[in-house]
This record gives sequence, C-alpha cells and structure tokens, in this order.
Amino acid sequence: MRRKVSAKEAVEPTEKKRPGRKPMTAEEREAAAKLRAAEKEKADNLKPVLILQYQGADVDMAALAEAAKADFRSQKKRTLITDLKLYVKPEEHTAYYVINGSAKGKVSF
Repeated sequence: MRRKVSAKEAVEPTEKKRPGRKPMTAEEREAAAKLRAAEKEKADNLKPVLILQYQGADVDMAALAEAAKADFRSQKKRTLITDLKLYVKPEEHTAYYVINGSAKGKVSF
C-alpha cells in the first residue's frame, strides 16, 4: 500500500537534521586552537619515563643518568656534558657510562 502524498508535502521537502556537533563560535575556535597548541607543545617535548625491572627491583633510568652525570662531575667539574651513553647491566647492578665520547665510568644501583 502506498501512502498518498499531498501537494503541500511534495512542494516543501522537510529539512533533515544532520547528526554531529554544532558549529563553534570564533571564541570557541580560538580557545580550542590554544588548547590544541598546548597539547602539541607537550607532545613535542615528551620525555618518557624509563624504568628497568629486573629480579624484583625497579630502577629509574632518569635517576641513573643523573647519578652518572654526578659521578662525572665529581671528577671533572668544569667540563660540559654534551653526550651521554648509558650501558645498563642489571645482572651486575651496575650502569656503565661514556660521556662526551671519551670519559668512562660506572655507577651502582
């Protein structure tokens, strides 16, 4: 069975609402852009927290790097640190470091 369409319905189509969010005002767009820029800045400067777990012990890698820097500075106070390589041997509970390509040392954890 077909429904009969009146002349009024045939001439004036009903406007369908599209699902989704409503348009933002200029102030809302500006606030959203600032929020997005802040999130992007935070993401670009992300420094991950690295934790080594071995035989039930947790070692924070950032703290280990700071300990290596402190050990190096105790020997050479005025030398700037431009490069740090950290080699962790959890079975020995020791981290070996090479700073600026030549200075070597170790720290226990």
